Amino acid sequence: MLLLEQQGETFAASPAAKMFACLVLNITLLPALLFSSSLIAQTPERLHFQDSVQASRDAVVPASEYNAYDQTMIESLYQRARQLQELGSHTEAVVLYREAIHILRINQGLYADGQIELLDAMIASEMSLQNWDVVDKHYAYMENLYRRLYEVTDPRLETGLQKIVSWHVTALNINVDDKRIEHLQQANKLFKLRLQIAQHTLHTDDPKLDFLLRNIEISERQLFLVSYLNREMQRRQQRSRQNNLLADLD
Repeated sequence: MLLLEQQGETFAASPAAKMFACLVLNITLLPALLFSSSLIAQTPERLHFQDSVQASRDAVVPASEYNAYDQTMIESLYQRARQLQELGSHTEAVVLYREAIHILRINQGLYADGQIELLDAMIASEMSLQNWDVVDKHYAYMENLYRRLYEVTDPRLETGLQKIVSWHVTALNINVDDKRIEHLQQANKLFKLRLQIAQHTLHTDDPKLDFLLRNIEISERQLFLVSYLNREMQRRQQRSRQNNLLADLD
């Protein structure tokens, strides 16, 4: 099994990273090859929890005092959401994190950097709920934030992209959502972007350059294999249909 390398990488101990590390320990690796931007709106599955979510928000800020233009509410919502996380009430925590992000965006703009910490915390709860599609969309939104907020020479951009590509690599290696090809494509794209950044910011003998080149080579080899297998499968299906048609004519 060819795995995209992760050794030598150091990641910030974000809530999402910690939560995913715990989940990975409980998932068995599959012995197979690696093949085969807006925030998320409330899903129908969560409507069942609306009453408890409303109660959680009201416990922080009564409805009569709710004001989307009051930035002091952000910290109150954040702290309450963290408490709910620790209690295992992740559905309620997610909604409070989303509320905090909503208020932050209203007051500080669509690309306020304070969203990143809140997103990390919200992703941790979504991971506990195993809402993998939502987690993936949140990471896509986070990537957009990092690329808009930070210049190529800002180390925070590399740190953010490193965190996001780690999600894609781990997700495809343990196949959490049956979307290995999509994760492989995203990982390949991000490794290439990180290589461009490294070439502008690092010395030519920095080992990270070799690390990124190896990962690009591995991911592109796997993508080529996927493309070849898909073409071969289509050819076989076409031949099968043609043979069936000839058999019917006979």
